[in-house]
Amino acid sequence: MKAKIILSLSILIPFALLFLYVWTTATDLVFRDDMYMIKGGFIESYLKGTLTFADLWRPTDSMRILGGALLHIATIKWFSMNSRLIALLIPFLILTSALLIYHDYRKSLIPERTPEFIAASYLILSLIIFNVIQWEGLIFGNAIGSQYPIPFIIASFISLELFLSKGEGKYLPAVLILTPLAVLVFGGKLCFVFAPTLAVTFLCYLLTRRSHLTKDFWLRALMISVFLAAIAFLYIFRISHNDYVQYSSHYTADVLRVFAHPLEAAQFLLAAFGAGIVGVDAFFACNYFSFQSIVVIGLIVVLLYTLALILFFRSRMYERTYLPFFLIVQTLFYFVFMTIGRFGIGDIGYGMASRYTCVSIYGLVALVWIFIFILARPVQSSILLKGTLYASFVMIFTGLLLTSIVVWSNQPRQKAYFEQLRNIAMRVDTATPEELSKFAERPELIRNSLRLLREHKLNVYRPAPAERK
Repeated sequence: MKAKIILSLSILIPFALLFLYVWTTATDLVFRDDMYMIKGGFIESYLKGTLTFADLWRPTDSMRILGGALLHIATIKWFSMNSRLIALLIPFLILTSALLIYHDYRKSLIPERTPEFIAASYLILSLIIFNVIQWEGLIFGNAIGSQYPIPFIIASFISLELFLSKGEGKYLPAVLILTPLAVLVFGGKLCFVFAPTLAVTFLCYLLTRRSHLTKDFWLRALMISVFLAAIAFLYIFRISHNDYVQYSSHYTADVLRVFAHPLEAAQFLLAAFGAGIVGVDAFFACNYFSFQSIVVIGLIVVLLYTLALILFFRSRMYERTYLPFFLIVQTLFYFVFMTIGRFGIGDIGYGMASRYTCVSIYGLVALVWIFIFILARPVQSSILLKGTLYASFVMIFTGLLLTSIVVWSNQPRQKAYFEQLRNIAMRVDTATPEELSKFAERPELIRNSLRLLREHKLNVYRPAPAERK
């Protein structure tokens, strides 16, 4: 009972702080990628009564958004497309991820540590999971697309690991349900990271368990491989056909651009890692954080990831769970793919955007989790290793604390910016292209989308509660 109370406090206090930030900051106004879904998208089809499954399955920016599309239609039907309600779902998605991670965190520390210690130490991970460093993935309705894949992918991985390792049929229904949800419905772009991360994790699983694998295991592995291949085929089949985002993708050119400027690309990538600890807000608000200092912090983070992976295998932590390894590898692939896709299309600090920390924050959680596991073992670690681990805690939480302070202090300016956007939306017919571009998309797309919402009295144009009566 005592452990449950401690665990509740360890999770709910950071959750409450995050929810308070979203509650007091989130906007009900459509923004960024939402515009592609409105004029010429599935929202217009729904409003005209011509919606088909093809509209929902149609890709946007090379990803499927079936789950997000259904969610937006639900908000149109019942809440006049109030984007703030979608943003308020995000803390609960993060809470789900936190509970799923705790399942394996507890498993990794038992029986060496008491339930009370496990519950209390989980506060360290909760402070990372619920940190406002990911603010850009918290306060917009379109941010739900960055957040909803994560709990489903974590749940899918846990079910896959349990089915493969335990070999019990009771885990098969979870695999058959959660994996399609994680990929086909709620996967988004993270699916492209999920596949190689699963492959690397499975390969390491085979190498570390090769002397204990039975014929039944190989049959289960074959069945799961065929199942995953079928899901992958459904997801990527004609993925570039009729994309909502009208642009020409040149993936080969993206890769060549990275190889043509390797030093700049490496700085871009390291800055993204560094921004997972010292957020972009602190970078701009504090003069003593130069871009190069963020790059150095990123290099230190990469070295800490390397140390964590070495400790993961040396301590045989994999015998208890592979989830921290999965989360770290997912972060590494995510940033590499992001660098290939984003490097060269903006300034060199473009990869530091806070929306990318929605994923990388879980790699940081896994890193700290492994360090806690090492320090909590009965086996004594060297003074050098202990010093390194404690110093990493200080660096990580100092950066997160500084960023949190800056994000909270920036809240009034953020709300003022949303009010400015609302005023522009209210005079959409006369707003200049420069004003409309503040919505972070093409002015004419924004104007046409806002006009469609106004015609149907949705989003910021919805009637006030008193008017509905």
